[in-house]
Amino acid sequence: MYKQLLSLFLLTLVVLLFFSTNTVNAGVSGKISGEVIDSQTGEPIVGATVRMAGTNLVTRTDEDGEYFLIDVPVGKCDLLVTSVGHETITKQGVRVLVDLTTPVDFELNKQVVEISGSVVVVAENPVIQLDQTESRVIFTADRLKDLPNIITVQSVLTNYPGVVVGRDAALHVRGGRAGQVAYYYDGFSIQDPFYSTVGIRIMPSALEELSLTSSGYTAEYGEALSGVVRAVTRDGGPEYHGGIRFYEGATHKYDVNTGDWGNLKRNGNRSVAFNLSGPLMGFDPKRFNFFTAGEYITDATSLPANGTDAYTWTAKISAQPTPHLRLKSHVTYHELTGDIYTHRDVNGRSYDFNLDGLPRVERKAYLAGFSGNYNFSESMILSTTLNTFKTRTWQGPKHLLYIPWDQWPGYSEDENGVYNGTIDDSNYLGSGIYDFNNPYHATGFTTGDDFDPTFRRREARYTSFKISLLSQLNKTNQIKGGIEIRRYNIKWDLKQFYNTFPYGEKYSNSPLLASAYLQDKLEYKDFVINMGLRFDYRNADISYNIAARDTSWVGDPYVEAKSETRLSPRLGVSFPISMHSVMHFNYGVYYQEPQYLFMYTNLQGDVTSGLPLLGNPDLEPEQTIAYEIGLDHLINNNLRIDLTAYYKDISDLVTTRGSVRPGNNIVTYFDNGDYGSVTGFDVEIEKLPMGGYFGGSISYGYMQATGNSSFATEPYYTFITSTEDTIAPLREYPLDFDQRHTVTAVLSYQVPSEWNGRLFGLKLPGAWGLTAVGHYGSGLPYTPTDAMGNRLGERNEGRLPAYYTVDMRLKKDFTIGGKGRTLSLFTEVDNLFDRRNIINVYSRTGQPDNDGHIIGTALGTSEEAAELARLDRLYDHDPQNYSPPRTVRFGLEYNF
Repeated sequence: MYKQLLSLFLLTLVVLLFFSTNTVNAGVSGKISGEVIDSQTGEPIVGATVRMAGTNLVTRTDEDGEYFLIDVPVGKCDLLVTSVGHETITKQGVRVLVDLTTPVDFELNKQVVEISGSVVVVAENPVIQLDQTESRVIFTADRLKDLPNIITVQSVLTNYPGVVVGRDAALHVRGGRAGQVAYYYDGFSIQDPFYSTVGIRIMPSALEELSLTSSGYTAEYGEALSGVVRAVTRDGGPEYHGGIRFYEGATHKYDVNTGDWGNLKRNGNRSVAFNLSGPLMGFDPKRFNFFTAGEYITDATSLPANGTDAYTWTAKISAQPTPHLRLKSHVTYHELTGDIYTHRDVNGRSYDFNLDGLPRVERKAYLAGFSGNYNFSESMILSTTLNTFKTRTWQGPKHLLYIPWDQWPGYSEDENGVYNGTIDDSNYLGSGIYDFNNPYHATGFTTGDDFDPTFRRREARYTSFKISLLSQLNKTNQIKGGIEIRRYNIKWDLKQFYNTFPYGEKYSNSPLLASAYLQDKLEYKDFVINMGLRFDYRNADISYNIAARDTSWVGDPYVEAKSETRLSPRLGVSFPISMHSVMHFNYGVYYQEPQYLFMYTNLQGDVTSGLPLLGNPDLEPEQTIAYEIGLDHLINNNLRIDLTAYYKDISDLVTTRGSVRPGNNIVTYFDNGDYGSVTGFDVEIEKLPMGGYFGGSISYGYMQATGNSSFATEPYYTFITSTEDTIAPLREYPLDFDQRHTVTAVLSYQVPSEWNGRLFGLKLPGAWGLTAVGHYGSGLPYTPTDAMGNRLGERNEGRLPAYYTVDMRLKKDFTIGGKGRTLSLFTEVDNLFDRRNIINVYSRTGQPDNDGHIIGTALGTSEEAAELARLDRLYDHDPQNYSPPRTVRFGLEYNF
């Protein structure tokens, strides 16, 4: 472990020596504006200099005493104001947020006699963001560091109203399907296009800001129907800062022999991470700096044979070689190796007593980006960006992971190239499953040397070039426009030896995407308008066999996939009602390209397998039209309430439809035909610390998500293969992720080092904090069935039990070696009360540990019958039907 960490650190140093550019990209900067007046007369001060401390960002006030700074890096900064005849004032801790304007006003006192130094005050950052026309939750670095359970970005986002973790373990935002959230890492897209999921790990501990926008995102952002996640890493500065963090964890491990979770024990869950930032040696510290972070995590989890080992490293370098040119570079590398535990696979086989037969996975991904900003003036900036992103995943048997499937032992072909090997004979269906002479096989368990004979390899890489222009036409009007061209290279290789007719396919392709946008932000005292228009273009760059699904087709069966274009307008408006209240409204049309898995599957038109499924490169983009209205009100100085109502009309979702070929053979293909709608509202009440020790929030969300299908292949697996539901439903019903009620409470008590607390006359130590996060969710729907799998009642008529959990973080800080050098000891507990929430059930019984299937007593003796009953109980008891048990992490962190 330590060798790998040392390698990461050395690699960081190498990159820092050889790169001297940095990324300034979409979604990584904000704006500061305000006015400078004379404190005695109230008159504007013309020509005052406003400078961002430690940088070359500087401007002057106009004839109205007003100023603005655009393209300001996200995070905290200090603003310095100077004017002849007035004292100098520095405001510390000004918080800049992505794509938002931070108002900072100054009142200067006249100065008769010139003195050295300046007046230093702490900035009061706005509680209510007057120019926010969207629904966005923002987690700054200060907020992230005190939250429990922030191992992944997804665990942080579940604290947001409207975010649901479905029975598929995927993230659903405001009633959207899985894969409808776009992820941007330092402004770069990091989507895996096969599944539209995040393709590389984001380290929460390395972030300056993490945000989720669930409605109203501007025309700059595409490829998202439900939300946009923007993660921005920290920047370096003129001084060196860094830190190192360790933790060791323990949990309750599931025992396959007893069907229960054991006592709390260390399970190999540990991590070590570092970060370092500062000026580049040998260069001007105000103009050349870096930030880097690395992490190693190993986690065996509470499930058997489900452990992972992961390494992640990221580095940024900022450079300003001239006053008008700013350059940045970003490099991130991630690698993960682990096992994939599934209690029952798609065919009902269980490897609980043959864990070595489960598959292994290896993922590797990297992101490299370079860009430059050229300031034509203080109000006009040209940005160009070139980046590449690649993600690759291998999955297969542990002992054959890196061996191509056509080189596996037992593989052979006849003279016609048709498989005639023995892989399926010695594994899976050929291994005696459901053999009643063996109690393990009789209940569905595999034993011996059996393994899951599936090989998967997918790879996706894109190269992108972007150019944009940002212009502050005047103090109220900001225009931004840009174009992007993105070329993908994708590869897919799949083979499953489940029977004598192995299923598989192999392809590669290079689709092309292009987009352009123009948006205008008008900021007036009484209202703010964000309006824009986005254009998207797709060229699938492939021919496919259309005759395989359309038997009436005449002529060449292979046709060229047509290109797709879409225009999507966006509008957002915010208007203050008073000094303490602001309302906002937004409307948007959003499009997202279908997952590549749906577009490129089986394009050669092989219909010889059972229930064949054909891809469709002519799929249209999926569409959502969303409306939202909200009110943000400051009840008093430390109490805020936020009310939001929304509606979404969803159409052209990818689905599966069937056509009948000669001989009554059904061929299924992907098509645009699913639809849905979402209605909901969110209420959040936040208690602001405002110099006190206690803060927190409580939020309630109501949502009704309905549609005719919860995922693209639901008709393929549920309706087309059913004897009762032979066609897709014609009316909407509750979707699988229709969680009607959610409540999230965050309570934080942070005590400073100078605290004077006493107990029984004894002084209590300071510099400690306690944060607890509680989450409640009403039951998710499911469809009850009879013993034959036929639906009982309406679709998704049943409901799981409600879900609730509490996470906690306790820390104690010690100052070591001077101000700014802190050693922190911490304890984090996930699922504090060790509640076994039911997250899935068997449709026959509505229970998580009884599938309703009765095993006969084919084995004659009472001992054999008892053993059969025991194994049947273990087969039914799926630990993945329950939420993870309590997990505890003890650690320390040193920052300087």
